Amino acid sequence: NHSSIWPLCTLFLHSAYIAPYFKTEAGCAQTHLEGNRLVLTCLAEGSWPLEFKWMRNNLFFSSRYTITSLKREDAGVYQCAVRNRMGALIQTRADVRVAYMDNFAELEQRKTVSQGRAAVLNPPAVTSYPRPQVTWFRDGIKIIPNHRVAITLDNQLVVLGTAAADAGRYYVEAVNERNGENKTSPSIYLSVADVIAPAELVAPVIVIAPKNTSVVAGASEATLECVVNASRSPDRLQVFWKRNGVRLTSGVDLFGRRLVISNPTSADMGLYVCEAALRNSSQKSTEAKAYLSVLEPPYFMAKPKRSVITEVEKTVELHCQAKGVPTPKLEWFKDAVTLSTLNNPRYKLTSSSMVLQVRRIQPDDAGIFQCFAENMAGEIQAHTNLVVTSVSPSFTTPPSDITVTDGTSAVFICETSGAPKPAIVWRKGSQVLASGSVQMPRFTLLESGGLQILPIMPSDAGNYTCLASNSEGLVNATIALTVLSRTFISTPPEDQRVIKGTTAVLICTATHDPRVTVRYAWKKGTKPLSVSIGGRVSMKEGSLHISQTWSGDIGDYTCRVISPAGNDSKTARLEVIAIVGGRCLDLRYSPWKTYMDDVSPALTGLLVIGLTPARTYQFRVCAVNQVGRGQYSSETNRLMLREEPPSAPPKNIVASGRTNQSIMVQWQPPPEPQLNGVLRGYVLRYRLAGLPGEFQLKNITSAEINYCLIGELIIWTQYEIQVAAYTGAGLGVYSQSVTEYTLQGVPTAPPQDVDAVALNSTTIKFTWTPPPQQFINGINQGYKLLVWPEHCPECITMVTIAPEFHGSRHYGYVSNLRKFTWYETAVLCFTTPGDGPASTPQLIQTHADKPGPVTQLSFTEILDTSLRISWQEPDDKNGIITGYVLCWEEAGENETRVSQTLSNSTLAYEVTGLTSLTTYTLQVAAVTQAGTGTATSSTISTGLPPELPGAPSNLVISNISPRSATIKFHPGSDGKTVISKWIVEGQVETVGEDEEWKVLYEIDNPPASDTLEIPNLIPFTQYRFRMKQVNIVGSSPFSQPSRMMQTLQSNPDVALTNLTVISASETSLRIRWEPLPEAAYNGNPESVGYRVRAQRADGLGLPRMETVSERLTREVTLEGLEEWTEYDLSIQAFNGIGPGPWSSPVLGKTKESVPSGAPENVSAEAMSSTSILVTWGSVPEHQKNGHILGYKVLYREKDSERAPQVQLVNGNQTHLLLLKNLSKFILYEVQVLAFTRVGDGPPSLPPTVERTKDDVPGPPVRLVFPEVRLTSVRVVWQPPSEPNGIIMGYQISYRLNINDPNKFTTVEVGSNARQFTVTGLIPESAYVFQITARTQQGWGPSEEAIVITTEKRERPQPPRRLTVPQKGVESNKLRLHWTVGGDGSSPVRYFTLQTLERPDGEWKTHTSSISHNNTSWEVDRLKPYTSYKFRMMATNDVGDSAFSKETEPVTTLQDVPDEAPVILNIKPSTTTSVIVQWQVKHCKTMKLSKYRRYTIVMTAFNVVGESPSSAPVEVFVGEAAPSVAPQNIQVKSVSFSQLDVEWQPPPIETQNGNIQGYKIHYWEKKRQNETEKELVLFVPDTSVHLKNLTSYTTYLVQLSAFNTAGDGPLSAAREGRTLQAAPGAPNHMMFSEVTGSSLNVSWGAPLQPNGVVEGYRVVYEPTAPVHGVSKTVTVEIKGNWQRWLKVRDLMRGVIYRFKIQARTISYGPELEANITAGPVEGSPGSPLQTSVTKSASALTLHWSAGAEGAGPVTGYVIEARPSDEGLWDTFVKHLPPGSFSYTISLDRLRSGVAYEFRVIAVNRFGYGDPSPPSTAMSALSETPFYEEWWFLIVMALISLIFILMVAFGLLLLGQNKKYRSCGTGKHITTVEESVTLDNGGFTALELNSRHLNVKSSFLKKNGTRSPPRPSPGGLHYSDEDICNNYNGAVLTESTTLTEKPTELSESEVSDSDYEDEQPKHSFVNHYMSDPTYYNSWKRKPKGVKTGGGFEECAMTDAEGGYYQTVVTQHSVGGVYTPTGQPAPGTRTPVTGFSSFV
Repeated sequence: NHSSIWPLCTLFLHSAYIAPYFKTEAGCAQTHLEGNRLVLTCLAEGSWPLEFKWMRNNLFFSSRYTITSLKREDAGVYQCAVRNRMGALIQTRADVRVAYMDNFAELEQRKTVSQGRAAVLNPPAVTSYPRPQVTWFRDGIKIIPNHRVAITLDNQLVVLGTAAADAGRYYVEAVNERNGENKTSPSIYLSVADVIAPAELVAPVIVIAPKNTSVVAGASEATLECVVNASRSPDRLQVFWKRNGVRLTSGVDLFGRRLVISNPTSADMGLYVCEAALRNSSQKSTEAKAYLSVLEPPYFMAKPKRSVITEVEKTVELHCQAKGVPTPKLEWFKDAVTLSTLNNPRYKLTSSSMVLQVRRIQPDDAGIFQCFAENMAGEIQAHTNLVVTSVSPSFTTPPSDITVTDGTSAVFICETSGAPKPAIVWRKGSQVLASGSVQMPRFTLLESGGLQILPIMPSDAGNYTCLASNSEGLVNATIALTVLSRTFISTPPEDQRVIKGTTAVLICTATHDPRVTVRYAWKKGTKPLSVSIGGRVSMKEGSLHISQTWSGDIGDYTCRVISPAGNDSKTARLEVIAIVGGRCLDLRYSPWKTYMDDVSPALTGLLVIGLTPARTYQFRVCAVNQVGRGQYSSETNRLMLREEPPSAPPKNIVASGRTNQSIMVQWQPPPEPQLNGVLRGYVLRYRLAGLPGEFQLKNITSAEINYCLIGELIIWTQYEIQVAAYTGAGLGVYSQSVTEYTLQGVPTAPPQDVDAVALNSTTIKFTWTPPPQQFINGINQGYKLLVWPEHCPECITMVTIAPEFHGSRHYGYVSNLRKFTWYETAVLCFTTPGDGPASTPQLIQTHADKPGPVTQLSFTEILDTSLRISWQEPDDKNGIITGYVLCWEEAGENETRVSQTLSNSTLAYEVTGLTSLTTYTLQVAAVTQAGTGTATSSTISTGLPPELPGAPSNLVISNISPRSATIKFHPGSDGKTVISKWIVEGQVETVGEDEEWKVLYEIDNPPASDTLEIPNLIPFTQYRFRMKQVNIVGSSPFSQPSRMMQTLQSNPDVALTNLTVISASETSLRIRWEPLPEAAYNGNPESVGYRVRAQRADGLGLPRMETVSERLTREVTLEGLEEWTEYDLSIQAFNGIGPGPWSSPVLGKTKESVPSGAPENVSAEAMSSTSILVTWGSVPEHQKNGHILGYKVLYREKDSERAPQVQLVNGNQTHLLLLKNLSKFILYEVQVLAFTRVGDGPPSLPPTVERTKDDVPGPPVRLVFPEVRLTSVRVVWQPPSEPNGIIMGYQISYRLNINDPNKFTTVEVGSNARQFTVTGLIPESAYVFQITARTQQGWGPSEEAIVITTEKRERPQPPRRLTVPQKGVESNKLRLHWTVGGDGSSPVRYFTLQTLERPDGEWKTHTSSISHNNTSWEVDRLKPYTSYKFRMMATNDVGDSAFSKETEPVTTLQDVPDEAPVILNIKPSTTTSVIVQWQVKHCKTMKLSKYRRYTIVMTAFNVVGESPSSAPVEVFVGEAAPSVAPQNIQVKSVSFSQLDVEWQPPPIETQNGNIQGYKIHYWEKKRQNETEKELVLFVPDTSVHLKNLTSYTTYLVQLSAFNTAGDGPLSAAREGRTLQAAPGAPNHMMFSEVTGSSLNVSWGAPLQPNGVVEGYRVVYEPTAPVHGVSKTVTVEIKGNWQRWLKVRDLMRGVIYRFKIQARTISYGPELEANITAGPVEGSPGSPLQTSVTKSASALTLHWSAGAEGAGPVTGYVIEARPSDEGLWDTFVKHLPPGSFSYTISLDRLRSGVAYEFRVIAVNRFGYGDPSPPSTAMSALSETPFYEEWWFLIVMALISLIFILMVAFGLLLLGQNKKYRSCGTGKHITTVEESVTLDNGGFTALELNSRHLNVKSSFLKKNGTRSPPRPSPGGLHYSDEDICNNYNGAVLTESTTLTEKPTELSESEVSDSDYEDEQPKHSFVNHYMSDPTYYNSWKRKPKGVKTGGGFEECAMTDAEGGYYQTVVTQHSVGGVYTPTGQPAPGTRTPVTGFSSFV
């Protein structure tokens, strides 16, 4: 059968599943009334299940939508979405609007127009929807539009061609047509100003121009509007409309103002023109244009099919094309989600979203694709259902069997996959329960395919089948549903009342499904009840049995039945009663406290009275005879008396007003003896004091609560309050009444009969009557008069008036108001809590007054006899301007004054009839009804137009104070008119050419003075000023800046702001503030600090002060404060001058702490032998440190080392505790401490000592019989371990073991006896001995032992088989079992137990008091989770046995940790998390909520449980330092001392609060410790200028952001380097090798290079003129590595001044030193007898020693002078002191050159005088050809020709120079020479430590080489005074040697290179060597002597480098003649070759 059903079912399933579709679309916009009910419906169909959701403004919010009461904010765009298994669909939008109308918001308006102009009155604003219909009224009469009045489409009222009659009061009535509301607006007062109309016609003016309009096609009409005004001829006005140049006649109204286009279509679109003109007038017409747009709603040109079927991996195109005006926008959705949100790369939109391609289709693509087209005219949609095929169905999550309980719900899971999406059918048997088309009650098909059954019934049990099918196939699965009957209690327990001592049975029976098992559990109250089989409390078949009931069993009992088929519970009340009376008790015995001691012996019963209710009593009785008192009887059972109401009221009732409508009442319980029962709660009643009204009651149902907040009271009213306590028996007596007021409130009524009147132009007077007294609600503190301008409600002026007698009329004044201004006025009354309501505002106008001066006075058209003056209205009109007064007169000639009165519309006037070139003073003043105002004057000269003034000059600063300075200056020219203003600008702090100038001060109409005081400067700030002056034409240029000045210091004048206080701990507060801005330091920043003051809020104690010396500090923690105390904290800044103002105080409170004091008056009283009553008082108020949550009573036996036991007393009102179960007759130490939420306070000291009362003692112990004979025994014992009193004696009783148990022989002994010998015993018999002790309370229990009278005894055997069963092992104890060994014919008396703690412990005796009767023992006092071993021994009368065998190791169980963890630190991590650290290296991050204060406690836990809680720690979450550094940091170089740093804030999610600012750390690279600085900036700055930095230095910069919680992390360091600057002076200067004509000078690099040193400048000169000439020589050295120079042109004995500068981008400061040319004192004398001998290959120089000087000669130096140079130079250095000759090879000399030699001796003082020069000796070895006669003749002829050519050229040159002017030389002249040395050569200075591998200028081979000579290209010589005439000698022009230097490095030229090179001998060298030939080619200028000069020898490239030597010489004749040099740009001729050019 099934096989035939499935195909039909498959077909049915697939064809019947329908995608959702809407039956209707959303309609047009719908408007509903505010407050009405809105129900939105969405009609859709499709296969089940259908799910509906609503969207509002594109956000999903609900599955159905109903608004019970519409609000205006509910308006919006609503859309419905429907979904089933096939997909989801969105409905088009429904526009819901809410109709409402508010009141008019604005107050009265005033408008003034000129006569003839149009008045446009806008209706006062009113918030309404839809826009209301407006009707205009004037003075109560409705306005009908006519030819002069128009009402626009925007409800504006336009009055055309206004006249005086149009003035009046206008208002509108607005009607909301939707809800019918009608509102009347405030008035609009129209005033018409009378003006003189122009004579000529004026063109019409379009007042309301037509607007561009859009309408939707199909609308009934479109209207364009145009309102035109013709001021003088309205009857000639004509208005007409045009389109495309054609005049329109249809649709134009009577006045031509409106054009109505009926049923507009697209053909009506276009530009429309409104044209207005005057008939028969030449005036040009006026026109305005507007465009009419006709919109068309969208419509589809192509839309997708309703359904598209495709296969997997295919591509589908969905078309959607729409048109409309404007072009609609298309948007695609899939299953109600936009494609942009899905972001599926396989969904491709093309052709402006018209085609959607779904590529490579997957089964998940199946669904509904929807296309929306929308424009301004509307919205349409189309959709298609995309069905994907070719995937057969399968189960992704198949269903499974479930079991449920009757009445619950069942959900079957059936999740499938396939394409098309499988249709689901659920069946039970053959019945279809749910499918896409079938839905039965209780059975719901879920969208996932599952089935939900709700509620479950028993009949639902059975098999269910889920069938899933599509076109590709079918799958099914069957599951079983099991339904269990619900378990319930069929017989619940009932409330019972039983008699004490009887058995109570609470019956509980449950009915349940037989397939389940049930379990019963009972609870008493909220705690589970422990039951046991056969115990007092037991359970039988679910019923609870309680035997021997007593008062402790009273309570609520809950029976709970637990089963898999449900749980149930029922509760019943059990009461236990005793059959007793009230205060009388009929008993047969008397109490222990002797109640009556004279009872008649005849009585057998007694009535006991005077007992306390609800107390438990026991009684006993004893008989008395003449001998004394007998033993007491056994005590009776405990009897509890019945409760009664308390007989005393609560005590210490205190009431205090908490708010203006509440009172807090607190009290303490009645005294304990008067409670008369268990305190159950309190009743508080209250009523108005002094009135007979009824009491209001409040029931406090908890005895622990001893306070009550009474609310909803009357403000500032006195109440009468009483409190009573109640027990279970009823309410006790009420206390005496206490009275208290509620706090004051704010007045609820304004002052009455308020009247305000303007007294004058600046004052308004108020009069009023106080509000009724009952509405003041407190003590009247006064009144506030409020005044504010009509259109500026926030600009309130307030005056406070003190109250007077209540019934009198009050008055007050508000002054200093603006003149002729409309003000709103009101009065309010205020009390201490705040202000009451203000009276109704009254509009008052201050009186008119004289106007202020006119503005912008200026002159134009200035002619000889006339000028034009113009001005603007005064800024302060102070009334209606009625006109102006213009006066002019000749300057200083009052009799020539002319006045002219002008109208109020005249702002310019042409003054005529003036005299040419005459200075006039002109004044203009405005006029009101109050008079003529202040005149504005200016001076002008006719015929001389005014000019711009000149700039002031010579600014001098004086009278500098902290906040002002005086400038004295020379005023510039006034520009032929009066100076009207001085303007002073300044540079503040940063002074420089590029720095910003700010306006510091302006003064109008300055006096004729040359001084000006500048106020409002900032103390201790650098300024530089400049000025300019202003006249009627404009402003002058600025003056030259003044010098920089600094104002004096002053104390800070700014109070710190943004103070916040955080409770840091119990004794400290952390205060934070915003540091003082740098501009407010007012002094040296290093002296700025802060002073924090903390004062208790109650004023007690001295203020606590804390000083912070760091100016950038933002917080400080004040320590040492009192716990839980409020403080007022304030802060002030200070500097070196003094402190600034204190900030406004902020309130802070220290955290709650443990109490610092103990409860007072602790006492203890023994109530019995086992109990002590402890009482105590409160902790002193100032020592509570928080809310006392309760007390702890600590007690222990005196002198005990054990930790005290603790009893907890919760609540702070209970001050007594009965300590029970104490040891008897023991002295106890008792202490009491209080605790708060934070922890325990100190215990009371000294401990209170009390002893429990005595009782009968315990049995004696250690009973043994050490001596046993056949007829006697000696018994030994020890006193009882529990003596329970003072032992009075012992009683020994004994009998034969076979005798009557009650027949003993008794002997009493004293209290000190410890042994006794009993004789007369029967041998070999067993005796029973009993030992009893006695105290004052009687005999105690006995200790019993058996002994055998025999002499055959021995030690016992140890116990055997010691075992510890695992079930007896606990964490702190275990149960040890053993078997007793042999007793050795002597009974065992006791056992001793020893324990061994493994692994390293020792055996310790645990106890020696185990009774001989025991075979098991509970071993306590063990450590948890610890391994132990145990052993035992037995003891009998003979002695101890050996120890037993050890047990196996036993490990106790784990226990909860016994110590709480200690929280070390809690700090915020982010705004929602904190880091908790509780041990070193242990921390945890906790996620919490923002802006909350948390108390965090910790516990340690293990598998067993938790430890005690740690001390709580408070933390505020919501503040955390930023977690990320600032971003994108850039460091830019700006100048040599400034870097600019820019950055961006940290990401917003890492700021953890509001960023307050940034900290910038910067330092010089590699010098962080010495140079690091910190700069603090506050938001919003994200850039900073780092100034005053070291030049050309690399700096590292790091930034961090900070907020109120602290500093964030530092950023990575960024580098930046300042620019170069001029360097510092060289480090040092040294002189060496000083002779009479030369020296070496050296220097060190600058310590502050400030950049790359590019060279040095050396300047030297004589300190005094030499031979009348003062010559300055300048040498420029390029490069940084050479820092030495040899100077060879000095004169002996002359003092020279040397100056050295370094150069980077410019030269720095000079380093200066003086040196005298010549040997120093102590140097050696000159060597003697100098001579030279010559051989064929060498010259030998000889000399003899001269004077040694002050020290021995250390060596010699040989100098040589070639004949072709004429200067001495070092030839050989460092000859030993013993040498007196030196041989020179001729190869080292230049051939053909003659040399002279001299010798200088050297000692430690320096160089001595040189020897006389030797004879000149030539280095020629043979005569070359060029010395032949014929060569000389040829050379002479060539020279002659050359000389003639040179002479001719010089003649021509002389003609060109004759116009050059040269000054006449003086006797003392100055010559300056400049030499530039680059790195191409070296100066002629050789330092001893530097080896230079270079060649001499005249040596071929040189063993001792001199430094190289500079190349000509490396020298630059300049004579600055080249035109000066030195003693008649004309100097030649400065030239520059331009020969390129030879580039040779040390690696390129080696010693071998020099040695291999052969000497060159040529005719060039020959003639170059002879000075005669050398100078023959040079032309000598006229009058120039050649006795001395500068000579420079150039070498060929092959000869290497040069000495870099500076040589100048002084001629004997006193004339300095520099040798001529080649012109710049030419190449220096090769020496010798120049003769043949």
